[in-house]
Amino acid sequence: MNYYIAVDVGASKTRIAIANVRGILDKVVVNTPRDGDEYTISNLIIKIISGKWGQLVGNIRVIGVATIGPLDLKRGVVVNTPNLNMKRIELLKPLIDFFKTQVYVVNDCVAAAWGEKHYGDAVNVDNYVYITLSTGVGAGVVVNGELLIGKMGNAHEVGHIVVDFDSDIRCGCGGRGHWEAYAGGRNLPRVAEYLLNRGIIYSGSELAELVKKGFALDAKVVFDYYRRGDPLAKDLVDLYVKATAAGLASVINSYDPELVTIGGGVFLNNIDVLYEPIVRLISGNIVTEMPIIKPTRLGDDVGLYGALAIAVDPPRKLKEIQSSSYTRNAT
Repeated sequence: MNYYIAVDVGASKTRIAIANVRGILDKVVVNTPRDGDEYTISNLIIKIISGKWGQLVGNIRVIGVATIGPLDLKRGVVVNTPNLNMKRIELLKPLIDFFKTQVYVVNDCVAAAWGEKHYGDAVNVDNYVYITLSTGVGAGVVVNGELLIGKMGNAHEVGHIVVDFDSDIRCGCGGRGHWEAYAGGRNLPRVAEYLLNRGIIYSGSELAELVKKGFALDAKVVFDYYRRGDPLAKDLVDLYVKATAAGLASVINSYDPELVTIGGGVFLNNIDVLYEPIVRLISGNIVTEMPIIKPTRLGDDVGLYGALAIAVDPPRKLKEIQSSSYTRNAT
């Protein structure tokens, strides 16, 4: 029997699965290393696959890797990612060298969009967008049945749409006023500090006191305090919703999708808080027909299913770019 390996390298978690064409058979979830050299993550992937499914390595047909970006698609290398401390992550070549099989490496959101086409809600849809709201903000886009790739594999970096051109809030990439600056889970401490530095008095805010003491915020903490009625958390979530509605409106105006699916840990863990307010704000800012907007039904595994779809049915453009990498390395 032929098997496929699906890998989803996220800013927080790395998921690795063995699968067949119908779906995932078994998986491992580990914390993504934040520090190391350019081979730290590929070495981790090799170690897990070899240790968990070593007896099946000879039957692995293709490996699909979905990864955070930005990405040098031709070389299968992550470059200057704002969400990890390694500025270069080698994925394509070391995996080909070790497993001696075809490997495809794409942006995680691009993969997730392809996963929706094969295993999710977009099976019968030709124009749709997948959005992740997680540590960062990203998208995968399919237009007229074609998965958008771009010259460097980055035709989807919607997290860097400018939602406030006059903003003082910096994104992890260094830009100002980006969607990800307001809605990336890793950037929430920056937004909290910005609000406090403006001199706003958050009387009775326990979250404000934590920020002043240097407590390391994350999305879970913010939304927990929001549910308790904390005033600083309320303002943080309000900005999150407004920025996300603005970003999504720009995406809808740009690609005219029939369907938008949303995933990512921040959104999926807080659908009750985020979904309705975001959708309500979008409708007044688009010039095309409102698409269906819904949470992905693939949940936390949407990136894994995307990596699997890339391995089972690689898009034409990706095959043109990366199949030659296996040929060069195999000779």
